Amino acid sequence: MKVILVTLASILFSMHLTAQKNILKNGSFEQDLQNWRGDATINPYNKKSGNNSCMINQFTDNKWKGIDQIIPIPKNTAAIEFTGWVKTDAVEQHNEAYKAGVITVELLTGGDKSISYHNIAQVVATTPWTAYKELIKIPENAKKARIILALAETNGSILFDNLSAKTFSLKKYNALLSKKEESTISNMNSFSNGSFEEGFTNWSGNTQIITTDDVKDGTKAAAISSKTATWTAIDQQATIPTNAKEIIVSGYLKSIEIMQGKENWNNGMFILELTTASNEKAREDQLIGSLTGSSNWTYFEKTFPIPTNASQYRIMIALSNCTGTLMADGITIEFKK
Repeated sequence: MKVILVTLASILFSMHLTAQKNILKNGSFEQDLQNWRGDATINPYNKKSGNNSCMINQFTDNKWKGIDQIIPIPKNTAAIEFTGWVKTDAVEQHNEAYKAGVITVELLTGGDKSISYHNIAQVVATTPWTAYKELIKIPENAKKARIILALAETNGSILFDNLSAKTFSLKKYNALLSKKEESTISNMNSFSNGSFEEGFTNWSGNTQIITTDDVKDGTKAAAISSKTATWTAIDQQATIPTNAKEIIVSGYLKSIEIMQGKENWNNGMFILELTTASNEKAREDQLIGSLTGSSNWTYFEKTFPIPTNASQYRIMIALSNCTGTLMADGITIEFKK
């Protein structure tokens, strides 16, 4: 009997170590909208699983419409993994990327002062049920998390289901990061299609145009345009090779009637972002080049040391809160050990 009890205790202890606690209440909407506040409806017909999903519809107003839930963050929480399923129907796209169907997390102090916002999902157009996940490191002064489900100043229909917020202790968080880092090294994602000969394959962003009329090399180039002074960009993320000490970023830009925004850095920009395995910035974003007005194809190249904690990088071609057209071609990445 003693052996059986010891074995049972060991199993329960092991389960306690491996399980993460879900602190979000009614994330599958099986209790309708209990624990949520705001404007939404329950849809028992179109759901990912279970009996219900949450649906938000808006067709004419382009206003912010949504629901939220504020949850206390347990003591000794190092990180929270937020997950959820989203399905959309004809969600309108705007020049401003934030105008979309969203899952957003706001971290708050004990006095409800905002600390930071984190986008878990940002979806437009018509999409099938899709899973979204983000692991967020929790700062010491964060005592609450506000989970927001919304149509953010856009029209269309969006459904949510199977939402969760699972906590990680510091030990489990570090173990997860180590596992992710090993996976990242063994499944290296390399930068590609910097000359846009395959369209926007491997690139993401908004207001994308592929042009064949004005190129630097090959048969195609990228162009991003905006008639309003908002952030408009394309980007590509990739993995830093093991033992790389320096990154060399180069490429060609061309500007067409870019009008500088309110600040002197609101131009057409070519940017490098370096991040850790947990998607935190390893250093401030680095500017490779910028343009205003109208210019010919201009070559930019810069070399940057790679911080020891950096494991990923992102290349951004952007109109930083300015108007006009920015073109890009021949983007290349090299590493030095």
